[in-house]
Amino acid sequence: MEETLLHGLAAEVLARLVPVVLPALRLTPDELRHVPGALDAVWVERLPLPSAAAKGQTVALADHGDFTRVTSAEDLARERAARPRTQVYESVHISGDSWIGVTALHLAGMLRREVVCSIYQSSAEDSTLGPHYDTWVGVVVQMRGAKKWLIWQGDGEARAIVMRLGDVMVVPRGMRHDVRTPADPGYSTHLVFAVMDEALPTRPG
Repeated sequence: MEETLLHGLAAEVLARLVPVVLPALRLTPDELRHVPGALDAVWVERLPLPSAAAKGQTVALADHGDFTRVTSAEDLARERAARPRTQVYESVHISGDSWIGVTALHLAGMLRREVVCSIYQSSAEDSTLGPHYDTWVGVVVQMRGAKKWLIWQGDGEARAIVMRLGDVMVVPRGMRHDVRTPADPGYSTHLVFAVMDEALPTRPG
């Protein structure tokens, strides 16, 4: 992708993400921030996403605690035909010619935290990770379709949130959650910028 366009897309994403993310990083462990329509849906749907055919792109097929990793579109199609599972496009932030990588890099610089990115793609019938919690703050961006989240805040009952195209949500580290792809529209792609807890080293002055 042309460098000017690349940085332009990253700048537009950051301009919309930062006002959501910065306040959310000050939330307590039991708080959640969900912003419907934070990003324009038509614009988001036009943003390019990596594919299994991309050189060196690893895709993990997730079924609860089991991950099967493939590196080719052919292997991915074969594995999914045998057992439909959520696809996790790992470490998409390391690509030098992706708006995602540029966005993650700038976000890391602003937050002084390591930021890594994965993309989760699924259909309604796919197996999932099951209820779990993460060891990072997750900045979730719904890129395609819709995703239903069940989130446990404190000791209360699960709260249901349906993420739709353009929605952004910040999930605190350690908050238990489960996700499913609803039958309508029957598919989902969401991106997660994982903000790690450890601070980046300060540059010498």
